Amino acid sequence: SRAISKYVAHRYKDIGTDLLGTSPAETYSVGVWLEVEAHQFNPAIQPMVGELLVKPSRGGTPDAALVEAQAAKLGKVLDVYEEVLAKRKYLAGDAFSLADLHHLPCAHYIMLTPYASLIASRKHKRKRRMGIRVYGLPRSTNTARVLACLLEKGLDYELIHVDVLKGENQQQPYLSLNPFGKIPAYVEDDATVLFESRAITDHIASKYKEKGTDLLGPELAGIAIVGLWMEVEAHQFDAPASVLIHESVMRPAFGKAPDEALVRAQCEKLNKVFDVYEERLSKCKYLAGDYFSLADLHHLPCLHYIMASPHSGLITSRMHVSAWWEDISSRAAWKKVAEPMKF
Repeated sequence: SRAISKYVAHRYKDIGTDLLGTSPAETYSVGVWLEVEAHQFNPAIQPMVGELLVKPSRGGTPDAALVEAQAAKLGKVLDVYEEVLAKRKYLAGDAFSLADLHHLPCAHYIMLTPYASLIASRKHKRKRRMGIRVYGLPRSTNTARVLACLLEKGLDYELIHVDVLKGENQQQPYLSLNPFGKIPAYVEDDATVLFESRAITDHIASKYKEKGTDLLGPELAGIAIVGLWMEVEAHQFDAPASVLIHESVMRPAFGKAPDEALVRAQCEKLNKVFDVYEERLSKCKYLAGDYFSLADLHHLPCLHYIMASPHSGLITSRMHVSAWWEDISSRAAWKKVAEPMKF
């Protein structure tokens, strides 16, 4: 049924109610809450409907223990919904979408049972807070990626610290912003709630394209090249760079020895990546061409920590990669972000 509804919504997007969102950020948010409905809400509520309505209609007796267990699970899910719906009218934003529609059948049936109060008792009333809030830590590479983007755009924001050492990222209310418990999370006007740093920067660069630095490139061809090198960063560079930073920077900062075999393996992978970059940067000033873009910005946090590690030679030994790093790290926005990035 979910595949069918998605197909209908895409195929007939311009007919009737738009159920997918009117912007990339809204479409992304719809997708997030479709996943939540399918994997958190439905498994909790479906057995309750079966026990409380279907079984009795066939002469059976509900399993009280199972009903109570599922009610406890559903209550936790609805607590997350309550927090989200205190900030906006619908799950994915201020417009009705598939994210809401998919909940209707089971919500309808649970309202016919003695457990209707699970829904009816939650009023989700809260005054909206305006502005941009970023939940994270300034030393986090993913948080830094978002902050650099905001500063390049000249946007004001509030950074709200999340104490990961105390596990705040694994508890409510933070999990209502990012159910995976990772940082950062991004909230704009209490209406747009996003997580995943690259999705956040893409939203910012798109929504505020005409403000500050254009980070997406000129025209469609340029945007496509920026997107290509963003994919390279995410799928070729980030994984070995992140492991190298963890072993060579973070572990020593906490008095732990790095795994030298693991470090060598990541350096070998990064050598191959930087060889490709060296060739590319011998032909153009930045990865996507002769203009600074998200493709370059996304690299800055990990490059910063690699330069602070014993393995800075991965960068400095390559003439064009080194020149690229010197250029992008000298930008005013990045200098401001980099100040607190110390272990």
